[in-house]
Amino acid sequence: MGGRVGAGCGAAMAAVSALLCCGFGLVARAAAADPEFQPSFLVASGPEVNFFLVGVNSSAVKLGVETVAATDDLLQSTCVKTNGTGQWALTSSVDELDVSTLNLQLTLDRPLVLCEKALNETNCCWEPLCVLETLRVTACLKGNVLATLLVQVIIYVNSTFQGIINENNMPIPKQKYHPLGPCPCNLTARACDVGCCCDKECTADMIQLFHSHCFTGVFGGQVSPLYDHLCSMQNLHTAPEWFPFLCVQSSLKNSPYLGLFFEGDTVDVSQDLSFGVAKSAAVNVPVGYHQGDPIVRGDDELFIIPQTSLNGQCLTNAPVDYLQDFDARCVIPLTAEACADTIGVGEQIQNGLGTLIQPVVTYQTAADLGDFIPITASTSGSLFPKQQNATASLELVDKSEPKLLSEMCRNMILQADYVFYWNGTTISNINLLVTVGNISLGSSATLTQRFSVTFMNPVKEHPSSVTLSGNPGYLTGKPVLAAIASDKTLIRVPLKIWRPVGNGLCSSAQTTALLFGEDSTSGCLLQLSINDFNNCALLGHTVYENLLKLVPADYIARRGNSNLTDLSEWVPLFKALLNDKHEFSDIEDEFYGYCASIPAAMNIRFFTAVIGAVEAVPQRVILGAEVNFSTVHWKMSCGGGSTATCMTGSALQPFSISAAVQFIQIPAQPEPVQSSFQINHREYECSGNDVCWSELCYPLTRYYTGEPYSESIAQGLLLVFIALLIAVLGSPWSSIRKAWNDTTF
Repeated sequence: MGGRVGAGCGAAMAAVSALLCCGFGLVARAAAADPEFQPSFLVASGPEVNFFLVGVNSSAVKLGVETVAATDDLLQSTCVKTNGTGQWALTSSVDELDVSTLNLQLTLDRPLVLCEKALNETNCCWEPLCVLETLRVTACLKGNVLATLLVQVIIYVNSTFQGIINENNMPIPKQKYHPLGPCPCNLTARACDVGCCCDKECTADMIQLFHSHCFTGVFGGQVSPLYDHLCSMQNLHTAPEWFPFLCVQSSLKNSPYLGLFFEGDTVDVSQDLSFGVAKSAAVNVPVGYHQGDPIVRGDDELFIIPQTSLNGQCLTNAPVDYLQDFDARCVIPLTAEACADTIGVGEQIQNGLGTLIQPVVTYQTAADLGDFIPITASTSGSLFPKQQNATASLELVDKSEPKLLSEMCRNMILQADYVFYWNGTTISNINLLVTVGNISLGSSATLTQRFSVTFMNPVKEHPSSVTLSGNPGYLTGKPVLAAIASDKTLIRVPLKIWRPVGNGLCSSAQTTALLFGEDSTSGCLLQLSINDFNNCALLGHTVYENLLKLVPADYIARRGNSNLTDLSEWVPLFKALLNDKHEFSDIEDEFYGYCASIPAAMNIRFFTAVIGAVEAVPQRVILGAEVNFSTVHWKMSCGGGSTATCMTGSALQPFSISAAVQFIQIPAQPEPVQSSFQINHREYECSGNDVCWSELCYPLTRYYTGEPYSESIAQGLLLVFIALLIAVLGSPWSSIRKAWNDTTF
């Protein structure tokens, strides 16, 4: 096979040259007949060739394929009776959309690998140029040739890939050294694309086959149609008068179009994708952090903490940026792997100057697991979740690694709160508060972990445990500070609103902090039966008391840094009392399963004001706060074909309760009330109008202090003189003088 290919190269090239001389004759002859092959010529560079025979009006058309030798006549039009050549097979099928069109395919039945790389060397390629021959396909009807197609086959071994694809090769373009889009029609690597005259894989003999059918348009920098702003494209009859001065004189090949494809190299990409810092031979000593820079651990890896992404998912390997606070909640499945995860607690951090800092870690036990594990209604046994005592402190525990004992994960990390103390471009101290708890792996399917990072400045040796919400005014998005009175002192308590999770029931609902400046409305659902409507007063008091547990405070801080020892820096929180009159008692007997005036909607209002600015930042304070309730009427719906289930108390129906927060800004100094005379004659006031006629001569009065009074008078008289001169010499005085001269003899 190798000898045949080597000896037949010159003969095949001679056949191609002969085809060039007679190509147009073949095309003309094919065009004269009704059926024809499309395309009219082919250059095959792969083991499969697809083409069409259009205009077939009879199913008796016979197709055949044969190999054309170098000594054969290319114009010979004799019918071929076989549909194969030994290594090429011809198959046909009728097109589904057009029955007068046949889909034809030539398939090479032999391997295209080098013999030195194959185990069986009886049927392989001895040279890279494996197949070089010319095929002729004929379509005959009753012994007469209807159409002829010549196929030039030039197939190299490497045109068909054999082996394992390396997915780590990424094309990296070198736009600085390679032109963009030199030949955008070159779509096939290491093979000639028919109709692409700029393809470097196409030899001169191959280009001659389709040189008159090259692709036109945006190829090689040319654009079709050309731009209108070119000087050579404007028609003299349609061009504007200014066009010869503003048109662009440029070559037709000079186009802003850079092409769709460009060359490039390949680089290897590592399989291990992580946020690790690349290590170099020379030691890179940190020179300080800047805002937004990732914080580096002691082992030259990035300091990572689970964070929430923009689409709501939790990223377990997200880096922590310098001076970027965040508070993230991540929902994870309760598995044995999650129990043993320490989340990098206690890792050393580089301070920015090459010194390692060991975080001060404090452990505490979670007092209420409801903030981390959703509680279902079946397990709670009550309408509302169990509320934690606002004044109770968490229990500090010793450091202990999480471990799994009989389906119980002990000391599992539930929450990690980092506090970084910084000064300039360095980190001076790190405090970490870790909340742990004992979680049963069979109690729930998911667990909500919380991670927060806070950067504080200036550095304190013994920082206070009290977190502020501004200095001095409140910052938008910070928690509203609240307190209760106890033995002539104030104790901080949190203000919360509903954060429904899971099924949305109040028995499993969680809470979140009430933030300053953010209006919100949240709620949950109560599952009530007909028995809960037996005592409407009890039902109303239950809803009222549980809603008030969200705001257990008696005082609200005026500013974001109010002192707990100074009562003047706090405002009282007014709470509306529930009407204890038994107005439902008259309705209970008449309407069974109906309760009126249920305080199901709690409204929390804060009255705020701007009292000044510190470094151009407005300082907002709270002037007052109140909590009131809106009442609704609840009625069990027992309609339908059978009401027995509803009457027995087994049927449950949801009723919604809500808590709305509203921040109302009022002016610090209200405007005085205007009289009717001031309202009706406001057009004469300079303070309420853009034009003030009474101050037209203000620069000439004694109230003007911008310049000396004598200079103001001199400048004013000069302006008056210029105005008079313009009036005398200009119109209408010119017309008056002209009319006077015309009437005077």
